[in-house]
Amino acid sequence: MRRIGHALASLRWRLTLTFIALLLPLLVLLAGYQYFTLRASLISNRVGELQGDFNSSKRLIAAREKQLGATTTGTLRLCATHPALVGAAVASAVSTVTGQTVQVVVYDSSLTQEAIMPVGASPPTLDAAVLQGVLDRGTRSGAQQIATSSGDQLVVGFPVVAGTGACGVVQLSVSMAPITSVLHDEILLITAGGLVILLLALVLGVLLTGRTLRPMRRLTATAEQLAAGDLTARSRLSPSNDEVGQLASSFDHMADRIQEAFAAQQDSEAQVRRFIADASHELRTPLTALKGYIDVLRRGAGREPAALDAALEAMSTESERMRVLVLDLLTLARLDARRESHREDFDLNATVNGLLDEGVPGMPAALERTFTPMPLIVRADRSAVSTVVRNLLVNACKYAHGAAQHWSTAADGGWAKLEVRDEGPGIAAADLPHVFERFYRGEKTRAREEGGSGLGLSIVQGLARAQGGDVAIRSSEGAGTLVSVWLPLAPVPAPPPPTG
Repeated sequence: MRRIGHALASLRWRLTLTFIALLLPLLVLLAGYQYFTLRASLISNRVGELQGDFNSSKRLIAAREKQLGATTTGTLRLCATHPALVGAAVASAVSTVTGQTVQVVVYDSSLTQEAIMPVGASPPTLDAAVLQGVLDRGTRSGAQQIATSSGDQLVVGFPVVAGTGACGVVQLSVSMAPITSVLHDEILLITAGGLVILLLALVLGVLLTGRTLRPMRRLTATAEQLAAGDLTARSRLSPSNDEVGQLASSFDHMADRIQEAFAAQQDSEAQVRRFIADASHELRTPLTALKGYIDVLRRGAGREPAALDAALEAMSTESERMRVLVLDLLTLARLDARRESHREDFDLNATVNGLLDEGVPGMPAALERTFTPMPLIVRADRSAVSTVVRNLLVNACKYAHGAAQHWSTAADGGWAKLEVRDEGPGIAAADLPHVFERFYRGEKTRAREEGGSGLGLSIVQGLARAQGGDVAIRSSEGAGTLVSVWLPLAPVPAPPPPTG
C-alpha cells in the first residue's frame, strides 16, 4: 500500500488521473447524448410504424367496402351517425394489419370507447385532454410512455377524419419492451466501450506523461548532483520551445551562474588569503627590524652616539615604510569596499603641477612638462587624483632612478589624459602583464629596498577606475615606460540664453 501511495503521489500519476477525471464526465455526457438520441430515434421510428399501420387500416377498410359494393358514402364517413359501426370496423382493420401486436382503442367524438382490440385486453388510456386535442386539431398526438401491469406501453392517438373534421380517435399502444431491450444493450455496449476507452487512456496517459516528464527526472538527477557538490553537472537536454525545454535551459543557465559564482568566490577567497599573507609578510619585515634595533639599543649600543644615530635612522626608515604600507593597505581596503568618493570639478594641470613642484626623494633634474594651454577641468576626487600622481612620480623615480621624465596632459574626447613617460630601463615582457597585481615585484626589483611593496600601480588602477576612468601602461626593456591615465572631464555648462 505504501508503494501504491508513493506512486499515486508522483506527478506522473497525478497528471494521468487528472486527465482521466476530465475524460470521464465527457464520456458520460457523450454516452447520455447517444442514449437519449437513440431512444428518441427508436420511438420516432415506432411511431412512424404505427402511423403506417393506421394508414394501412384505412386502405383495408376502403378495399373491403369496394368488395361488398358499399355506397360511396364510405364507412369512415358514417362515424358521426354510426360511431359504434365505425369503431368496430377500424379496430378490426388495425388489428388485422398489425397482426394483433398492437392494442387498439377507438373513441367517438364524445371520447366514449366504441371498440377495443384484442377483445378483453386492458390497454392504457391517454388523458382526456390529449384525446380532445387530437379531435380539435385533427392531427396525431405525441407519443407517451405509460406504465401498465404488463410493462411500459408506447401510446399514440390518431384522428378519424370524416369530411372536414375528426369524428373520433384511434388510440394505438405497443409494448416498449423491444425498445427497452435495444436501449439496455446500448447501455451495456456504451459502458464496456467507456471502460475500454478509460483503460486505454490510463495506459497511454502513463506512457505519454512518463515520456514527457523524462526531462524532469533528468533535471532532478542533475539537481542532486549539484547538491552533492558537482558544479559541472548539467541537464544537457535538447533545446525546445516548450515549458520543459525553457525550464531546462534556465536550469543550466542557473547552474552556470552558480559555478561562476563559486569560482569567483574561491578566487576572491584565494586573493584575500594571498593579500593577508603578503600584507602580514610586508608588515613583519619593518616590525622585525624595529624590534631588532630596540634590542640592540637595550644591550648598550645607545651609549655610543654614532651607533645610536644609525639605529634611530634605521628605525625611522622602517617606521616610515610601515606607515606608507599601512596607508596603502587602507586605500586598497576602501577601494574594495567601494566607498563613495567626494567628486568635484578642479583643474588637473594645476594639481599635477603642484605635486611635481613638491617633489619626492630621487626626482631627476630633467623633468619636462607639457600641459594644455587652457585649464583641464576634470570631475573626480581631488585627493584620489593626488594619490595617483604621487604614486606615478614615486614609481618613476624608484624604478627609473635618475632617468628623464616627461609629464603631459591632453583632452581626449570626453576624457582628460595624463601621461608619464620615462627613459629608464623599462619593464620586462614577462612582468608587464602583472604590474597592476598587488604585491607584485618584477625580477629586477625583488629587494624591498629597491622595489617597495608592489602596491603603487594597483592603487593607481583602483583609484582611476573608482573615478570612472582607467589606466594603461606600455613598456619594453631598454626603451622606457609610458603610463597613461584617463579621467572624466567635467560637463561643459550650457551657455546662458540670449538676452533681448
